[in-house]
Amino acid sequence: MRRLLVGLVSCLIAAGSAAAEESEIIKWKDVDGWTVASDTSMEGSCFISSVFDGGVTLRLGFYPKGSESPLYMSFASDDWRSLEVGKEYDLTFRFDKTDPWSASATAAGDASGKFLFVNVTDAEFLTGFVRKRALAIAFEDRVIANLSLRGTGPAADELMKCQRAVDEIIADEGRKSKEKKADPFNAPSEKRSARDPFSL
Repeated sequence: MRRLLVGLVSCLIAAGSAAAEESEIIKWKDVDGWTVASDTSMEGSCFISSVFDGGVTLRLGFYPKGSESPLYMSFASDDWRSLEVGKEYDLTFRFDKTDPWSASATAAGDASGKFLFVNVTDAEFLTGFVRKRALAIAFEDRVIANLSLRGTGPAADELMKCQRAVDEIIADEGRKSKEKKADPFNAPSEKRSARDPFSL
């Protein structure tokens, strides 16, 4: 499965941005109820996701390098049909019985499905996500999702392994591209001059 990930991400990079526009999910591994995968529409960045009782899906993943926020969290339910794409919703989050915090979630998606996503800028968030037992999400003082965080430790470990693999592939492809540009004798054969003895 890891070879499949490496091959597909390499093909994505070679194909360029046109291919990146078509989202493709490449599974890395299933672990303790969580799926670890790579999203080609986000430059191969990795994420973990799980479906909970009540039909709520949660996804936590990395943004591509260079993004303002390192992580994002998204969640969805088929019952949340009234979400308005582009609108922000003030939500409250609480790990176990810790103090809650507020964040604005933005609705995204289309007619086939809508979801909410939040940019995660606090480095401590991933620690809480891994160590705590549950995450409660509330809207207007009403809990809309109470999610078990069982298995997040092993899932987070695999998330990091997945992302390191993708980063290595991207870095390797970048090095190869620079080497080709730096070597004037490495031009494609059709671009070489007939007068160039090195093209023979």
